[in-house]
Amino acid sequence: MGGFRRFILFVFSLAGLFALAALACPWFGLFEVEVTVLESYPAYVTAVEVCLGMTAAWLAFELLRSIFSRRRKEAISVMDVDGGAITVARSAVASQASHIVEELGLGVAKDVSVVAKHGTVTVGLKVTPYESIDVTEEAPALHEALTCGLSAMVGEHLGSVNVEFLEPQHASSLVAVADEDEDGSYEDEGERGAGDAREPLVDVKLDIPARAAQDAGDITIPMHGEKEA
Repeated sequence: MGGFRRFILFVFSLAGLFALAALACPWFGLFEVEVTVLESYPAYVTAVEVCLGMTAAWLAFELLRSIFSRRRKEAISVMDVDGGAITVARSAVASQASHIVEELGLGVAKDVSVVAKHGTVTVGLKVTPYESIDVTEEAPALHEALTCGLSAMVGEHLGSVNVEFLEPQHASSLVAVADEDEDGSYEDEGERGAGDAREPLVDVKLDIPARAAQDAGDITIPMHGEKEA
């Protein structure tokens, strides 16, 4: 939910509660003297009328939206064939994205969203790593795997793939650990030659289509804790 919509909901909800309290208190015999004194002020009466009008307008809007709003399509049209069309369910795309993340062994995908507008499919997901990872090294491989795997499902309709990394389940140090030689001695990471470089945690070799690579999207990396809805 965006900040503007959150603000609008807060204002209209506050106005509704104020109008409800102003009208319900005298009805139940609460604060009769105080309410009578406040009603002698034109500003108070105007405020109650404005809040009541805002509440009525909001309820009418929600009523009309519940009647005339269209049901969101759960299937994504991939291609047209002779005599019909090929569609893919949103849940299938979300499940495939979660499977790709878990298959790479980085963590667990959460809050996978699939939005299809004007023939373009946008996928966003949050990843909770099993442990602290080098995002600069692992994120490109994950993004490439997601783009390639999802392109196989929706084809050229794939737009952007946005990944957000959350707080890992088990925090660990990312500092390179010295390796032990055969003779029992240790050498530092910086003393090793280029040919002895440590193998990356995940080695993904994928042939990503050129069009999918151009429209791959972005990776957002706010390393914060997951907020409860």
